[in-house]
Amino acid sequence: MEWIGLLPIFLPLLAAPILTRARRARSTFILAFFVLQIGAIFLPRAFDAPRLVLADWQAASFTLAFRADGIAIALWLALLIPFCAIGLAAPRAPFDFSALGIFSGAMLLIAADGAPAILFAWILLDLAIFARRLANEIEIASAARGLSVGIFAALIFFAGLMLNNATLVALALWARLALFPFHPGLPTRGADNSDLWIARAAPMLTGAAVWMRVDPPDAWIVWLAGATFIIALIWIWREEEPARAVTISAMHALALIPLARAFGGNAGAAFALWLAIGAAFAFGFFELALRWRADNRNRYPRLLWFAGVIALASAPLTPGLFGRAGTYIALWASGQWLALLLAGTATTGLLAPLWNFAFAISGAETRDPRRGEYAGLAILLCAFAIFTFAGVPFAQAFDAPLREAADAAMARVIWTDDALGVLIGFLFLLAPIIASYLLRGIARAIRPRPSSFATRVARWLDLVWLERALTRIGNRIGLSARNISGIAEENPTLWLLLVGLWVAILILAAR
Repeated sequence: MEWIGLLPIFLPLLAAPILTRARRARSTFILAFFVLQIGAIFLPRAFDAPRLVLADWQAASFTLAFRADGIAIALWLALLIPFCAIGLAAPRAPFDFSALGIFSGAMLLIAADGAPAILFAWILLDLAIFARRLANEIEIASAARGLSVGIFAALIFFAGLMLNNATLVALALWARLALFPFHPGLPTRGADNSDLWIARAAPMLTGAAVWMRVDPPDAWIVWLAGATFIIALIWIWREEEPARAVTISAMHALALIPLARAFGGNAGAAFALWLAIGAAFAFGFFELALRWRADNRNRYPRLLWFAGVIALASAPLTPGLFGRAGTYIALWASGQWLALLLAGTATTGLLAPLWNFAFAISGAETRDPRRGEYAGLAILLCAFAIFTFAGVPFAQAFDAPLREAADAAMARVIWTDDALGVLIGFLFLLAPIIASYLLRGIARAIRPRPSSFATRVARWLDLVWLERALTRIGNRIGLSARNISGIAEENPTLWLLLVGLWVAILILAAR
């Protein structure tokens, strides 16, 4: 019965032939897939088979295993619910095999247990993202570079675990979240309104899952997070496309996940989990608002965008509230005041442009959504409410590690004697939300011109120049290798000289 643990991972691929070809009864098939997938997610727990071992190499101490523990189930649900809700609420959304491939790859990496399994699932996910970019012609010029960044980060992660080097592991996981300077690793540099969820949110959840399964990083990660806060704050002012503004603003929320693991102590895994779930729902609201706006269903896009902003900011009555507040409290208790100040400042500056998009996103109301589209919105809102009000009992209902982390998180945020730390944590959570809303007019007025110094600095920090330089170097190396091989093919004497060189090397080695 252990093999039943793979059912939720492979069910999307088994359902792909039906979901990709369904036209008339598409909503019915998506609802059926949604119900079956939820059943498959909880099935391993019902049969008491949470861990599946595919291979065990005792001589090398390698185990290829997957675990449906509490973290995996929570992130699987955060992956499934917005995915199906967007498919229901936006019937013309691209629901192709490549999207389902990324979905299965993300579920596989979320459940991976151990270095070999994580490496295997990591590379499969990057290959699925690469295949989707090619199939849908999404930033084809940078698709190969994105695949290279992902595979290189996977190898660095594996080497870090084998060498017990926390620095290499943390850098690789930072690249998995596609934060600066590894942002070219995911197709988020364009303005694709219809690919925000599968291109950014799904890989983000996998990165958060791996962050929760490894040891906390060293305190130096705070410097990388601070640089990400500052650079995202510089980038946001030049953006005019809502999708790009969302991906840039979300960097500050994703950068809090490593900080939660580094300074959250026993509660770090719970803080990171709530932050990831809140960001996942924010991406779902943002993409649904953009899709309804593009299809002239302008009854609720503005409200959906507002919901995305407050979910991304982890405002009260959102799933990420305790995650962000707890991370701020942990930073204060650890003496990381500069990181706390940078996080609050970045949140204020990054949310202000998003409020502007919220007021500009609705247009002439042409038609209301249909009944099936309302069903997708209802699923998203109900799940959002459940994770908001029952997030802590949900975490406490699973296995011991997640339950202990949730208990420690509540002890840090609610049942604590550090009243000053809690006050400062919630102050840094609430003040940026209010300040960013009040500063939205200023954010519109100070947008830099395309030729301004600020815009040039933002372009330089985008590292496009570095990509082009590396591409030129690679092309020159490839051209030189091709020229050398051409000369060798035309002149057999070079092959004789090469053989003689190796003979001389072997003779010297023997002596």
